[in-house]
Amino acid sequence: MMFLYKSKTFWTAYAPAKLNLFFEVYGKRNDGFHEITSIAVPIRLYDTLIFEPTEKEGIDFTCPNASSDIPDNENNLVVRAIRLLQKRTGIVYGAKIRLFKRIPSQAGLGGGSSDAAAALQTARHVWNLDISDKELLNIAAEIGSDCPIFFHRNAGISYGRGEIIRSIVSIPKLHFVILKPSEGLSTATVYNQCMPCHDLQFQYPEKLITELKRGDLARMGRYFFNRLEIPAQVVWQPFRQFKQKLEKFDCLTVCMSGSGTAFYGLCRNARHAICVAGQLRQRVTKNDHVFVASS
Repeated sequence: MMFLYKSKTFWTAYAPAKLNLFFEVYGKRNDGFHEITSIAVPIRLYDTLIFEPTEKEGIDFTCPNASSDIPDNENNLVVRAIRLLQKRTGIVYGAKIRLFKRIPSQAGLGGGSSDAAAALQTARHVWNLDISDKELLNIAAEIGSDCPIFFHRNAGISYGRGEIIRSIVSIPKLHFVILKPSEGLSTATVYNQCMPCHDLQFQYPEKLITELKRGDLARMGRYFFNRLEIPAQVVWQPFRQFKQKLEKFDCLTVCMSGSGTAFYGLCRNARHAICVAGQLRQRVTKNDHVFVASS
């Protein structure tokens, strides 16, 4: 769930990253997407989106600090989301949009999807559009399967191709250290390898949900799971070396988020996360990134 603040002439939205605590793939659907179950939590690592309505029609979009793999044009998910919203509502309003990135791309952290979700919610609010939550969610789902999860403030469990979501409430605050290697992975590439590598021994999230609600960190860590780790290892040779960098510390569990390449360690508390991050930074290159974040 993004946070929105108003200034004199513009609105500022903070779009969070997410971590997948559970991710299973059950097969490929007739529509070309994969049937999945995912549990994701938003974390306190944000992109910033500045939205200023204009009298002139059209979308003036820039991403001043975009890396080479983030589109700074019509191909960016933010612009695609706004264009689709305009098409569905028939509105002709304009806006100047500035996106400042902090969430790394090709990480499995959902940065692009979160940006698109924030843009949709901000545009509806600023332009005072008569469009329901359901309609806006349908637009978000067309942009990307990860987008709808960012309409929820709490942890959520996703079904279908990711568009069917229910919140998981009353879970404890979780603390993480995140390692994002300089290299990225294409989501499509990882998914294409998923079913050929699948052992068809499907995992289910009920035990994790129970332990999340109980708040027992050590027990819940046993049930974190990501099916996409297997195909990621096939297409990305350094997978094991980076995961082992985190496994050398006393995290409660270590997993890859989404389709990677970011790994996270579940920590006992904020102090533990800061301590692990400090030690980890001494063992990675300057092009790799280490973050501390909480849910």
